[in-house]
Amino acid sequence: MHQSYVIILASGLNGLGAVRSAAHAGLRTYTLLTGQSDLSAYSRYSQYRFLLPPAPCIDDIRPILDNLYLTEGGPGVLIACSDLAAELLGQLKTEGYARHHLVVPCGDTTEVLNDKKLEYQYMLSGGITLPQTYFSLGADTPESFPLIIKPRTFREYKLLGAKNRIVRTLNELNEFRDQFRGYLDQFIAQAVIPGDDDNLWVCNVTFDRERNLAACFVFKRLGTMPSHYGVTSLAVSLDNPALREACQKIGKVLNYTGPAMIEFKKDPETGLYYYIETNPRLGMCNWFDTRCGINNVLACTHTAYGRKVDIGPQKDNQVYWNFFGDLIARLENRENLLRIIRLYLSLLRHRKVGALFYWKDPHPAFRYGWTSLRDMVYRLGKKLSAASG
Repeated sequence: MHQSYVIILASGLNGLGAVRSAAHAGLRTYTLLTGQSDLSAYSRYSQYRFLLPPAPCIDDIRPILDNLYLTEGGPGVLIACSDLAAELLGQLKTEGYARHHLVVPCGDTTEVLNDKKLEYQYMLSGGITLPQTYFSLGADTPESFPLIIKPRTFREYKLLGAKNRIVRTLNELNEFRDQFRGYLDQFIAQAVIPGDDDNLWVCNVTFDRERNLAACFVFKRLGTMPSHYGVTSLAVSLDNPALREACQKIGKVLNYTGPAMIEFKKDPETGLYYYIETNPRLGMCNWFDTRCGINNVLACTHTAYGRKVDIGPQKDNQVYWNFFGDLIARLENRENLLRIIRLYLSLLRHRKVGALFYWKDPHPAFRYGWTSLRDMVYRLGKKLSAASG
């Protein structure tokens, strides 16, 4: 019987965490990258690497997968770490590709989850609690502000120049409508749920082939980059039975198999948890999952090979910290420096998991830290130049 192995379509922090999580579980790993400077390329655990085009298609990855199947004498487990990679694996599953284990939702489900309009319509039909959502920006009249405007798919990020935009008044909304006239059908909007970043919750999960919740790691965000509406930069692990139950329901609604990152926000006034989104891939903070006892890469592998997934309870009150990213986001948000220092000092009593730094695999952190420091100096220089001008 051949040894279990994984094939990771890596991207940024997601991919780096997946490579480390696989190594932590003793799995042999093959990494597919779309750039020589991807963080995974600097990891000592990413020993067997293949370089793909910047925007790969199925025909780019199929020959690599076929060759690995022959070399290894059996199937590996394919794991997606980006929206594009999730689409590719969904397409392979739809086509009936069988040389490797595809523990992923079908292509139709991935297509729904990669399109915010389809995703939210699907969730509403399944009885999932959403913020007030507007599907037609050109015609709908919002009941309240502020709103968060989101591109329907990741392909529109370049059109918007960001992952989302906040509009606080009807005038700002009308300015957005004028700016993107002719493209409004590529966006949706939602009411912003009140509350600070510590009301944001994330569940990194794995659903087995019977659509049951095989693994679930829950954490509460304490900071994001950019602030309030970005990706996790600071978080604390904290189990939440209500969200576990919600994830199980979402898995059944979607008929879902494989890894996913499911986000919620709690309304501090009502105590209700509102569904924000599901990403049909491994979560960005999956290394945090692993260090807290819930290895979703291993859970996917066990599910793929038909083994029982037996993962213990998560370790709570552990802190995930992307120091440079969190600090930059807070400074750009003009937070009080003394308040930032007090927050960071309060975290020193908790066991910390670095977003990048791992003493057994330090090179990616040094590369990221140097790039972040250079970015901070550049931004500071621009602000000083603008102030003096």
